[in-house]
Amino acid sequence: APSPFFPKLKAGSLLAPPLMLAFASSPLSFSAPALARPAAALRGAASMGLAPPVEKSQALPFAERPAKLDGTLVGDVGFDPLGLSNILPIEWMREAELKHGRVAMLACAGMITADKFHPLFGGKLSSNPLLAITQVPKLGLLQILLFIGFMEVFGILNSRRPDYEPGNFLGTSQWETTPTWDAYQLRELNNGRLAMFGAIGMLTHAYITGKGPLELLDAGNGGIVF
Repeated sequence: APSPFFPKLKAGSLLAPPLMLAFASSPLSFSAPALARPAAALRGAASMGLAPPVEKSQALPFAERPAKLDGTLVGDVGFDPLGLSNILPIEWMREAELKHGRVAMLACAGMITADKFHPLFGGKLSSNPLLAITQVPKLGLLQILLFIGFMEVFGILNSRRPDYEPGNFLGTSQWETTPTWDAYQLRELNNGRLAMFGAIGMLTHAYITGKGPLELLDAGNGGIVF
């Protein structure tokens, strides 16, 4: 749902694109050392009338860099093993990645907080997040869905601003455009990408063991249950 933490998606909603799709399909994820093309090789190829060597992806050095991933967007290192950048708009996928990354960061913090402190509903909810959601009263679930719907509509309207860019909920004119701001954006992307893996890991362990994330670490007198 669109907010300073949940930017809008021009198509679909928070409930539509699964969390895994965001980092599995995003051609903008992950990083690796850059592989620069040797200038001598380029000059040699040009002098002989040959096509220049194919530029390799920074994230996948054994693969070609996708043509549409030219490094314009912050965090773009040419990760697109499925070739989705040739099918879907880059801006839409960046929206999805940012949105799901922000949701995942909140989800990780929420699951850990709920497991440790049990702050809601008198502490009666389970430490297992998959079980806890079924214990939330129906009225509470309805409120959550209504809030998500409201923020989705608000985000769609906000996206029509002339200064809007993917992920910038208030529009670019309100934000910096300096290298410092780019560094903050990169940190957000990297933390969001890590959080998506973390959230999926917590939910998978909860499904397998029936325990919350901290409860799992405490199982067996401090041992981790796999």
